[in-house]
Amino acid sequence: MAKADYDIAIIGGGINGAGIARDAAQRGLKVILFEKDDYGAGTSSKSSKLIHGGLRYLKTYEFALVHESVSERYVQSKVAPHLVRPLPFLIPIYKGNKPGLFVMNIGLWLYDLLALFRAHKVHKTYRNGKRLLQMEPKLKRDGLKGGIEYYDCATDDARLVLENIIDAQALGATCHSHTAVTDVRKEGDFHKVSVQSRSGKKRSVTAKSVITAVGPWTDIANTELTLSERSKYLRATKGSHLIFPKELLPLERTVTVISPVDERVMFAIPWRDRTVIGTTDTDFNDIPDNCHTNRADAEYLCASANGYFPGAELTPEKAISSWAGLRPLLRDDKAKNESAVSREHKIFTQDDGVVLMAGGKLTTYRIMSKQCVDAAVKWLKKNKLVDSNAIASSATKNRNLPGSKGIESRQELADLTKTVAAHFGDKKIGVHLVETYGVNAKKIIAICGDDQQLKSRIESDIPYIWGEVVYSCRHELPQTLTDILARRIPLLLTSVDCGRGSANQIASLAAKELSWTPARTASEIASYLQACDNATAFKRP
Repeated sequence: MAKADYDIAIIGGGINGAGIARDAAQRGLKVILFEKDDYGAGTSSKSSKLIHGGLRYLKTYEFALVHESVSERYVQSKVAPHLVRPLPFLIPIYKGNKPGLFVMNIGLWLYDLLALFRAHKVHKTYRNGKRLLQMEPKLKRDGLKGGIEYYDCATDDARLVLENIIDAQALGATCHSHTAVTDVRKEGDFHKVSVQSRSGKKRSVTAKSVITAVGPWTDIANTELTLSERSKYLRATKGSHLIFPKELLPLERTVTVISPVDERVMFAIPWRDRTVIGTTDTDFNDIPDNCHTNRADAEYLCASANGYFPGAELTPEKAISSWAGLRPLLRDDKAKNESAVSREHKIFTQDDGVVLMAGGKLTTYRIMSKQCVDAAVKWLKKNKLVDSNAIASSATKNRNLPGSKGIESRQELADLTKTVAAHFGDKKIGVHLVETYGVNAKKIIAICGDDQQLKSRIESDIPYIWGEVVYSCRHELPQTLTDILARRIPLLLTSVDCGRGSANQIASLAAKELSWTPARTASEIASYLQACDNATAFKRP
């Protein structure tokens, strides 16, 4: 076999890059991954935090996409039950709504059928508006005829990325965050991949094949790195979300709403003791790094939600924070509007061994990753660059993510939650730690020991504790304060002041664990405060 440093070099450390690294390493391939920012810092941590089949795609007859999505929803709930949890959804039906209750009921039976009836529960139809108001009292009362409750799943998208990266490394992959790819060029049989770390250190590696999984940065990467002769693969659309205090809009289940502004499907989602309103779907033609929720996004989201929850009287000023991500949708010039663009994905294999992934959605990341590795392996075999007999088949469908190792049922997770809650004397802390870390909550118990400071909450109204900062620094690969507070312990999104008041103390604790100098610590705090400003920029007129 020809010699190279790696079989596959992966560009991009979002959910697809992480999934590809895990799948390829599990097959026995030698893999290296580079991510220019933190793992999942782009679109992959800025979804609606849902693993769902896409009920609305039935309207456009995308049955194959729905079946693939609900099938993967089932897989994810098995391999990561702590991160992918059943969540009830409610569709209220008002007088004059189209489709009405009868047609929606038929649609949900089709949805259950495509899922092979493996949802947490089969949908239930309510033909009485009063019953829905008992379930969700904040709903608009006028004209409410009934509704349908069905089940999809909630997730923590940032942690889904992180656990894939951690498991990929456990399987032998080499992964680097905050390391930008600066050049890719073919030299003989191999690709020379040049990179630069955030500290300025430069180096290069050789790889037999290169996979790009950079989401909305696909067209930019293709141009800057000359990866493809084709310049445009994507039509990027922005999805913005607002986070509100739960007391403004308390919900027990996700409510599916049709925006009175433009009749788009949206959600009001209970999340981490907060309520999330999202999402927008507008074309975005700027650099992906400049994607933030603006005032127009915030006003649209509030107007849409107030149409269903008038008593909440939501305004941008009442929101805690926001996030906005870009959907890397396949370019379709025939689509009438942004929401009409398909969520399908495509994989392109070039003659030089560069494999490009474009399109797709969070729910189907595992199957997309498998297909991408399949394409790379096919090219490697065709060009006799790997031993065909040495490559195993993909087995990610049956391999638990790290936080669910050894967990066979949700009852075991429930029992673990009781144990953790008893240790901290706080039920909400127990639920939070197990739903976030799974079995690794035990490691946080060990780190905290009898230290009351580490066992205590960082902020009184949310169940994050100081021991998580230490655990994150030691086990979760952060390099910056923003890595910790935006994606590991997301005070940026859930704290009433975006974590500004806790940032100095958390930075001091992280500095001890990560050996930051005083100058580096001050720089990290300044960068994080800028992230806070970006997350709340929508409040400015």
